[in-house]
Amino acid sequence: MRIEELPVDERVKRVIIERGIEELYPPQGEALKSGVLDGKNLVLAIPTASGKTLVSEIVMANKLLREGGKAVYLVPLKALAEEKYREFKAWEVLGLRVAATTGDYDSTDEWLGRYDIIIATSEKFDSLLRHGSNWIRDVKLVVADEVHLIGSYDRGATLEMILSHMLDRAQILALSATVGNAEELAEWLNAELVVSDWRPVELKKGVFHLGELIWEDGKRERYPENWESLAIDAVKRGKQALVFVNTRRSAEKEAVSLSSKIARLLTKPETRQLKELADSLEENPTNEKLKKAIRGGVAFHHAGLSRTERTMIEDAFREGLIKVITATPTLSAGINLPAFRVIIRDTKRYAGFGWTDIPVLEIQQMMGRAGRPKYDRVGEAIVVARTEDPKKLMEKYIHGKPEKLFSMLANEQAFRSQVLALITNFGVSNFRELIGFLEKTFYFHQRKDTSSIEYKAKDIVYFLIENEFVDMDMNDRFIALPFGKRTSQLYIDPLTAKRFKDAFPKLERNPNPFGIFQLIASTPDMATLNARRREMEDYLDLAYEFEEKLYTNIPYYEDYRFQTFLGEIKTAKILLDWINEVPEARIYETYSIDPGDLYRILELADWLMYSLIELYKLFEPEKDVLNYLRDLHLRLRHGVREELLELVRLPNIGRKRARALYNAGFRTQEDIMRAKVRDLLEVEGIGMKVVEGLFRHFGVEMPKGAKKGSKKAERARKGTLDDFLK
Repeated sequence: MRIEELPVDERVKRVIIERGIEELYPPQGEALKSGVLDGKNLVLAIPTASGKTLVSEIVMANKLLREGGKAVYLVPLKALAEEKYREFKAWEVLGLRVAATTGDYDSTDEWLGRYDIIIATSEKFDSLLRHGSNWIRDVKLVVADEVHLIGSYDRGATLEMILSHMLDRAQILALSATVGNAEELAEWLNAELVVSDWRPVELKKGVFHLGELIWEDGKRERYPENWESLAIDAVKRGKQALVFVNTRRSAEKEAVSLSSKIARLLTKPETRQLKELADSLEENPTNEKLKKAIRGGVAFHHAGLSRTERTMIEDAFREGLIKVITATPTLSAGINLPAFRVIIRDTKRYAGFGWTDIPVLEIQQMMGRAGRPKYDRVGEAIVVARTEDPKKLMEKYIHGKPEKLFSMLANEQAFRSQVLALITNFGVSNFRELIGFLEKTFYFHQRKDTSSIEYKAKDIVYFLIENEFVDMDMNDRFIALPFGKRTSQLYIDPLTAKRFKDAFPKLERNPNPFGIFQLIASTPDMATLNARRREMEDYLDLAYEFEEKLYTNIPYYEDYRFQTFLGEIKTAKILLDWINEVPEARIYETYSIDPGDLYRILELADWLMYSLIELYKLFEPEKDVLNYLRDLHLRLRHGVREELLELVRLPNIGRKRARALYNAGFRTQEDIMRAKVRDLLEVEGIGMKVVEGLFRHFGVEMPKGAKKGSKKAERARKGTLDDFLK
């Protein structure tokens, strides 16, 4: 189908044609003929790079221009929200305003009412639904990208509940590359279904075993025995490769190993650019390995890297500067990063009690990254048979179908939180209404068993009543209590809220950072680190040392909670080090964690500390304790000792700048107000923009001529911070 033949607003056609697109791919044409342009729901299951996003853009833009209202585009990852935001900004030429929102789960974000296309993570949009944001009533279309994640244990229930809420309130467009039971999903959503295997770039799939590459059509090719030869061959052809492995350490090890071989294939300008890229990275143990790999044209990519590093790697790969990325499966979860050749080194991973096969759906998501539209006529996806039978791998992953999706409302933690939200935030007034709503879910659609869902819901309702989240009146109508309503708005598990509430009496008697951090780490909402076997004795000793400061009892060695508890102690100690200004590099080394792990722990701890304070405010708080908690929250947010609290309250003054100012003699806000501009500029990390921001904050005009000597002053900075952090 040609763009000019589309039955859509002429302005939409113009934007698409100006991108250089004059004709749609066959599955795109089929999707747009399905009735989706007339308001019908649609499940679109077509391969990666077959143009799902363009279909959603056309549907969104056409609907908004013709009917007004808003469109919400749901993504699973913050990085994807940023990517889609950059893509969709192109529609602003037609007056459609685009916004992205991913953080702060305790806000109505009414500012989003000024925008037409709103990109959000599922968790953020679920939070906005709970807060009853006024603009949501204007949402006419919900696009669920990567809808197969409805089967994801940790976030599937959230996406499912959003779609259950929006069914019959807005049009739904669900997108995925691989769905084993797309028909069942479409039936639940009362949607048309378009499924296709068509790809703009042909995909060749094969299995590599002991130097022999066996393609699915039976053809065979010989290579040196090591799978690395496949990546090296791709680079020799002027192409790029993605290598998927099952652990972070494998990704790092293989990247460093490959880099020494790929380095020989680089041009001199590439070698120079890669060195500059490597030198720009911050100093820490993980980045030392990354620098070594990048200098040879290779990078690793996993959740232990900070978002800055991950984005830098992705951009350098898109530009063709980095030739090979070795990655854990996180990279396959939707980020647009295709390569000519995808090599899947591992088809097993360790999961709790032993090694297990990686699902077909995940492997096929990885395979879908092979082949770059506009660059390659063919993409190659190769599964490596290391110890497995190559015939079995061919049958399972190359010819096999992805697994069926199953509702994750079976996950009790998710179910508990969603039932509370239905009662406290969505006006479900009695048990019958609660069951009525739950019968709209994919969970019920798959089981069609009212009695089992009633039994499950009753258990949760009893828990909520018993712990004073909700109550019931004489007519068996639910009463949303303040504790329950606030818990749901804060987007935390009711079990987390209960744990906080139970600890308040002890916390008031002995408020202390370590006890509070261990309490936070003990909640189901916190991603607690594991205590390794060789560390267990040390953390048990630490727990006994801090026993009087803890708000929970130390479990016996035989207790099933013992190992988890030691992980909580480890997490609490990391947070304690953080607020005592232990350098990040030392934290990584001491606790054997990566930067991404630390940032994730800090982000979760910040949110849970805020939630702890908000819930404490409901129970006649003692003013001194409340102020203590607020100061500790600020220390946690910035990673500072108590003496820097006054400084970090200033704009653009964080951990490093506050310590540098303090060590240079500027210890209070008054000291800074009295300071001369040139003296401030001599402090490490303090530039003219920071100084201007401080003057604005104090409502003081910059002295005349202050900017003139700024370059000279900046060159004369004192090195106080590095000395302090050594």
